[in-house]
Amino acid sequence: MAKKENTETKIIETGEKLIQERGINGFSFADIANIVGIRKASIHYYFPTKMDLVKSVLEHYMNQFFTSLDERCSNLCSLEEMLTAYTEQFKDNLQENNQVCLCSMLSMESFSLDDELQQEINTFFNKNVRWIQEKLEEFHIPEEQASIKANHLFVVVQGLQLITQSSRDISYFDSIISKEIHSIISI
Repeated sequence: MAKKENTETKIIETGEKLIQERGINGFSFADIANIVGIRKASIHYYFPTKMDLVKSVLEHYMNQFFTSLDERCSNLCSLEEMLTAYTEQFKDNLQENNQVCLCSMLSMESFSLDDELQQEINTFFNKNVRWIQEKLEEFHIPEEQASIKANHLFVVVQGLQLITQSSRDISYFDSIISKEIHSIISI
């Protein structure tokens, strides 16, 4: 059983990496099989279709994202630290692999996704905005203002990922994020 789970996990992690690098239309099961070191037919044992794989990749990514975010913020005390930790979730992918968020990449290919996957991506986006808004409210920013600021920060982060990925200039990401966070905490 451990080998099965290990192979399945390797397929999911490889799928995630390839989606973030190339998009869902930029890789095949043969690419995954080559990287993982298994036969292409073995992937179909776990994931009968590419969309089945993408759904599992998305679920894995969402769980990892919020688990990591909770760990980053567990000992933080200030709003600035929490918002910085949040934005670093996205920055790390850019800095390490020049990759944007999985859901951002998938949303750019929404024409290739079924309604269920599109809904899951929107769930991820909404959960991000809610997380930011909750943190703002914890630091006594009124709900309506927190909602506007949370949506604004999320949109800025999404756009910054694309520009940073294209320019490969992480200092641009840092500069804009720093200004955004400062504007939020300077209320």
